Amino acid sequence: MATKKYNVSGGTGTFNGVTAGSQVSGNPVFIGNDVARAAYLSALCVLLAETNTLTLVVKWQVSNDNTTWVDCAESISNVAATVVGTGTAGADTAVTRVFEAPGSVYGWKYARVAFVVGVATGAAGDTYTYGYSYVQGDI
Repeated sequence: MATKKYNVSGGTGTFNGVTAGSQVSGNPVFIGNDVARAAYLSALCVLLAETNTLTLVVKWQVSNDNTTWVDCAESISNVAATVVGTGTAGADTAVTRVFEAPGSVYGWKYARVAFVVGVATGAAGDTYTYGYSYVQGDI
């Protein structure tokens, strides 16, 4: 029997001290060994970029050992992930979006979201919250 899971296995934190080009990795979601046990995976993300010029990008990654992670391309055209938010000091405007996992994640054992910081180093006012939603069970 399949069941829906909403906004689970997530986390929250800040980008304080995270330098441009570095990432904060989300918790992994177990997709399954030989048979997929999760389908229709997405991540609900709330991102706040307060540091002036700071950029935030959301990407999906996959792994078969929960240790070595590989970035997923967004589509067959290998489009790079797009910037979700750009910091404007004092703007206090969080961006809330759902990011659907690419179909390629279902060929791996684990998937996760990661947040990439660009242009500037993050500060305590630059925050993230995320949670996963999916259908679990015999798909």
